[in-house]
Amino acid sequence: MKPSILFAAILAAAAAAVAPSSPNAAKPVVCAECVRSNMQRLAGDELRGRGCGTEDEHAAARFIVDTLKRTRIDAGFGPDTYLQPVELLTPTAAAPATLTVTRGDKSLSIVQGRDMIALEAPESLAGPIMVVRDAQATAAAVLGKVVVYDSAFFDLPGVQTLLREGAVAVVAPASEQIDEHWTEFAARAPGRTQVVGVDGRPGLRDGLSIFVKPDAMAALRAMGEGQAQLDAPRGPPKTRTTYNVLGVLHGKGADADRHALFLTAHYDHLGVRNGVTFHGANDDASGTAAVLEFARILGGQARHRRTVYFGFFGCEEEGKLGAQFALAHPPMALSDLVANLEFEMIGVDDPQRPGALMMTGWERTNLGPTLQAHGAHVGPDLYPSQNFFQRSDNYELALRGVIAQTISAWPVPPTYHAATDDLNHVDLAFMDTVIGSMVAPITWLLDSDFQPIWTPGQKP
Repeated sequence: MKPSILFAAILAAAAAAVAPSSPNAAKPVVCAECVRSNMQRLAGDELRGRGCGTEDEHAAARFIVDTLKRTRIDAGFGPDTYLQPVELLTPTAAAPATLTVTRGDKSLSIVQGRDMIALEAPESLAGPIMVVRDAQATAAAVLGKVVVYDSAFFDLPGVQTLLREGAVAVVAPASEQIDEHWTEFAARAPGRTQVVGVDGRPGLRDGLSIFVKPDAMAALRAMGEGQAQLDAPRGPPKTRTTYNVLGVLHGKGADADRHALFLTAHYDHLGVRNGVTFHGANDDASGTAAVLEFARILGGQARHRRTVYFGFFGCEEEGKLGAQFALAHPPMALSDLVANLEFEMIGVDDPQRPGALMMTGWERTNLGPTLQAHGAHVGPDLYPSQNFFQRSDNYELALRGVIAQTISAWPVPPTYHAATDDLNHVDLAFMDTVIGSMVAPITWLLDSDFQPIWTPGQKP
């Protein structure tokens, strides 16, 4: 095709993409060129991986705002206000954190990065050592202890049980994921980033998880009882800003805002590390592109019965920081949200379930099966041991009572948090198909009376 003809065709496609639909308009379809263009902008070289709190991430936020404006989506934080600034204070390390265990004249030192990963470590903690092998059977005795959980395998539910019962810290075997990304975890800040304006998080437990290599676990096992002291000396805090982006399409009913749907994604990724750009095409430019495509389609239709919000969170990769702030200062009453669907990593097809999506926490609510019955190519989470329900921004909403679940494709591809998560390793045709499969179910939800509910005992 000649360049002039190609240019005319692109203009025509773009005009059709944002044109309002008439009552007799054809069923909306995914604009493959729109998805491709958005992916190229978000995951291209220019934005350098959209690292948390960087100018690259800020540029991505501005791009999302411009895209929402073009697709007739109103500002969600107030008149002409699409951006919500979030101030961050991140601790820095004056020296690597060290866990020192003593018993009589014996001493053992376990060092951050060399032997252990202590995520979100406080400046100091101390307590008597207790070695356990059964998290459930010994939970009542762990209050105030530094627990060495000598499990034969990575057991996150067991670690969480011990922390819930009052362990000061739990030292456990590292998971395969932590082993694979050991250097990345070791480079993280030594303590929790403070989100300015957020006092606390529902469901957040005191206590520290420390994950160790096999040699360190063997040494702790041999030491047995004793006293433990963790020291993580601090340097000056690092100050940064991230932004949440929010658009809204108000429904036509008098009570439209009281039964709103919240479609979300996080737009940040890992940025540049050691001179290498981690583009984050699948994680989570793909989810961001999906929500932008839903905004384009819905913005070109007649108003629906329910309001729909389009949210894009910053700094998810460093602990769902943007979502924490947004939900501490929500632009809507959270009780008015009928559901939240987070879109995360939908760019790589899962070989175990080709051509389909999965929903985290499938068994927790009746939302997934209902959307499936209305045509969504979505099914249960095939990786329950990975606890993906708790690992994305949806969980911040779920802790506040909102039916909130993440929709993903293959959540454990070889490119996860790797430099190979680039445009060459996502399947755009697959993305178009699965995004398209969600359009009719979402449209139905916006025009229905359906109210999803928690399965008894499954609300976090």
